[in-house]
Amino acid sequence: MKKSGNILFTLIVIYILAAGFWWSYLLHAKNREVLQAQLEKLEIIESSKVENGTKLVAEKKALLARFSRQRWMIIGEGAVFMIILLLGLWRIYRIRQKELALAMQQQNFLLSITHELKSPLASVQLVLETIQKRQLNQEQLQKLSTNGLKENDRLHRLVQDLLLAARVEGGYEYVFEELDLNELLTETISWARPKYSGKINFEREEGLYLNKADRSTLSTAFSNLIENAIKYSEDGESIHVKASKKKQQIVIEIADFGSGIPKSEREKIFNKFYRIGSEHTRKTKGTGLGLYIVKKVIEAHGGTISLKDNQPKGTVFTVVLSNE
Repeated sequence: MKKSGNILFTLIVIYILAAGFWWSYLLHAKNREVLQAQLEKLEIIESSKVENGTKLVAEKKALLARFSRQRWMIIGEGAVFMIILLLGLWRIYRIRQKELALAMQQQNFLLSITHELKSPLASVQLVLETIQKRQLNQEQLQKLSTNGLKENDRLHRLVQDLLLAARVEGGYEYVFEELDLNELLTETISWARPKYSGKINFEREEGLYLNKADRSTLSTAFSNLIENAIKYSEDGESIHVKASKKKQQIVIEIADFGSGIPKSEREKIFNKFYRIGSEHTRKTKGTGLGLYIVKKVIEAHGGTISLKDNQPKGTVFTVVLSNE
C-alpha cells in the first residue's frame, strides 16, 4: 500500500510539473504569434508608405520591448508558481511520510504488545495447569513457581510501563524529595543482575544526593536503561554503570558492548512506540515505550539524556541531572 501510494504521488507530481511547463510554453507561443502578427501588420503598412518610416521603427522597438517584458513576466510568474507548487508538494510529502511512519509505529506497537502480553500469560497458564494436573515433588514445584513468578514480573513491568507512559504524557504529578542516587542505582542494578548472564559493574562517587527527585519514576527510568543495555548486549559482555558529580550536576552513564545504534536512528528511539526495524523480523522484545518514558522522566527532573558510540562497540547513554 505504501509503495503504490508513493508511485501515485510521484505520477501526480510529474503530471503537475509537465502541465505547468506545457501551459507556459503555450502561453509563450501564443504571445509570439501575436507579436509576429503585429510585426507583419507593420511591415504591410511600411511597404504601402502610409505612415512615416521613423514612426514605424519606433513602434517596432516598442513592440519588441513589450514582447520581451511579457516573455520575462511569463517566465518569472511560471517560476514562482512552480517553486510554490514544489514547496507545497514537498510539505505534503513530508506530512504523508510522518503519518505513514506513525502508522507503522502504531502497527508495530500493537504487534509487540500482543506478543508481550500473550507470552507471559501463556507461560503462567502452563505453570498453573501443570501444578493442577500433575503430582510434582518439591524441586519441580520450586522450578515451576520460579518460572511463573518471573513471567508475572515481566507482565507486571509491561503494565507498569503502559500506565506510566500514559501518565507522564497526561500530566503526572511527581512527588519530589531528597534522594540518595547511589542507593537507588544499587537497588536497580541488584534487581537487574539475575536477569543477565554477564556482569553489571557499578562505579560511583560517594555522596550523590538529588535535592528534588521522584523516586518511583527515576527508578523506572534507570531500570529501563539498564534493561535496554541487557537486551542489546551479547551474552557474557559486561555492562558498566557510572555515577559521578560535576559541579552542580550528577552524571550517570550506562554503557553496553552490543550492536550499537545507527546515527540515523538516534533521534527517533526516544519517540513513543518507536523501535528499530520491523516487528515481523525483530528478535528483541519490547513495546517502544521504555526510552520514551526515560526521556519524559529525565526532562521532568530538569535533566537531559543523550547517547554516543561506545568503544570498540556498543552504546553509552548519558543522563545529566541538575542539583541546583
